[in-house]
Amino acid sequence: MKAVILAGGFGTRLRPLSSTRPKPMVPVLGKPNLQYLLESLEKIPEIDEIILSVHYMRGEIREFIDEKMSDYPKGIRFVNDPMPLETGGALKNVEDYVGEDFLVIYGDVFTNFDFGELIEAHKRNDGLITVAVTKVYDPEKYGVVEMDEDGKIVHFEEKPKRPKTNLVDAGIYMVNKKVLEAIPKGKEVYFEREVLPRFVGQEAVYAHKIPREYYWIDLGTPDDLFYAHQLAMDEITKQNGYYTIAEGAEVPEDVEIQGPAYIDEGAKIGHGVKIKAYTYIGPNTIVEDKAYFKRAILIGNDIVKERSEIKDSILGEGVVVGKNVILKENAVVGDYARIYDNLVIYGAKVLPWKKVEEYEAYIKIKLDPTKVRPGVTPDRCPLGLPECIYTKFKAIAGEKPPCDECIENQWLF
Repeated sequence: MKAVILAGGFGTRLRPLSSTRPKPMVPVLGKPNLQYLLESLEKIPEIDEIILSVHYMRGEIREFIDEKMSDYPKGIRFVNDPMPLETGGALKNVEDYVGEDFLVIYGDVFTNFDFGELIEAHKRNDGLITVAVTKVYDPEKYGVVEMDEDGKIVHFEEKPKRPKTNLVDAGIYMVNKKVLEAIPKGKEVYFEREVLPRFVGQEAVYAHKIPREYYWIDLGTPDDLFYAHQLAMDEITKQNGYYTIAEGAEVPEDVEIQGPAYIDEGAKIGHGVKIKAYTYIGPNTIVEDKAYFKRAILIGNDIVKERSEIKDSILGEGVVVGKNVILKENAVVGDYARIYDNLVIYGAKVLPWKKVEEYEAYIKIKLDPTKVRPGVTPDRCPLGLPECIYTKFKAIAGEKPPCDECIENQWLF
């Protein structure tokens, strides 16, 4: 049996972290999510080959497989989407390589679910699709599922305003090859929005509830990445104790650690550093004296200079944070960016390789004159949108920062 991992998405909501890596390569505790999925599939005896459906930054994924997973015991096949085909179109593109039934996993799913349970559930029913479903607190963000007593899905709605249940599509499926006949080749088709509802109407789709002992997260946003690290650290805490210091990490005795926390291999921590709960300090990171961390994620190879404070924020790879810097309230700094001394950044996103040098009362926007409407003043949205959501990204001194549209157009810093 084949397992298909859909790994071609752009991951726009994860920018700037996904600006320099494909979404399945975003790491949790130093390990790409794709590696977690491959390790889980390795344990499923029915699976003999993994098909990676790739598009965006596919070279990064291939390089990772060649260098880090060269001894993987199962076959790995790459299938390239020549253009963005979305989830349904990507499945159609692997049609020639799958058998009668095959497993499908979205590449942004972070879970310890036993995929073998879904395979067995699919064997027991007479449906063409079996969907793994899970309970969440915010079902309006997902595809909401209603099922009958026999487990058959009777209604499916993508991101409803008023969800009738809290059971949602988990992005893990068993699919019969007949389903692919309904998908046009070379077209953008959403499996969850277009294909799945069609077969629900034909009474051909069943659900399998992910048991409560398993965790599940859709790694769609930085908040989701925080939650994934929290769950992963909780799991490791059960094995290693309140905090983990990996082999080769240097941590002086006067460092205060309040776990769960994880300090990865090769990290060097200075004197008087305080590391509070749910902080991950990645490999080969250098932290100078008296720095402070709380619910912070440092992906790796970062430098944090003395007396800086990082709270509820994420540093990409190779970031340099100067002295006396404060990063708070879900700030996300892209790979190899540099934050100079004495800066305070609240909730902003810094693009990769950017240098933030000046202490200013607001975050600058580099405007593209071809996109700015006439008469737009600097304190308004550069796209001229009447309802610009400024409150999401607070900046220095509480000034209005860029909205989502600005960030997607890379106008931040």
